Amino acid sequence: MNEDKHAGNVILLRTACITLLLGLVLAWCLVMTRGMKIPYMLNLFTSTENLLSGHLDYLMMTMLLLGFYASKISLPKFVLWPMALGSIGNPTAFLVLAIAPKIHSLPYIVFLYTTLSLTTFGFGMAAIKTLRYSLK
Repeated sequence: MNEDKHAGNVILLRTACITLLLGLVLAWCLVMTRGMKIPYMLNLFTSTENLLSGHLDYLMMTMLLLGFYASKISLPKFVLWPMALGSIGNPTAFLVLAIAPKIHSLPYIVFLYTTLSLTTFGFGMAAIKTLRYSLK
């Protein structure tokens, strides 16, 4: 595949496909919990509010990733990878809370703050680099 047509940002496109697919799966999970009230699904997802937040967060990450990808502004790997990892990790934190809403373990807290930091750094740097590019 010719990397130039992606401005080096093919990881954003691939990650957006993953987050969109995850968002679609969670949409069906919401239908089965909030709409159809299937007991098995209600037992699995004890917090449908967090399930909805995870669903919306995956879709929001998809839009952000596609927006930066569509700009065709080349971003360095040290920006792309935190964007990609954070876009999957951040909504996953909501998914964990949908299954175990009272989780307060150290591994979860470390995961939460790591993914928040990656997302903030990645998208923040992408925004700064895109803004600087637009001012040239």
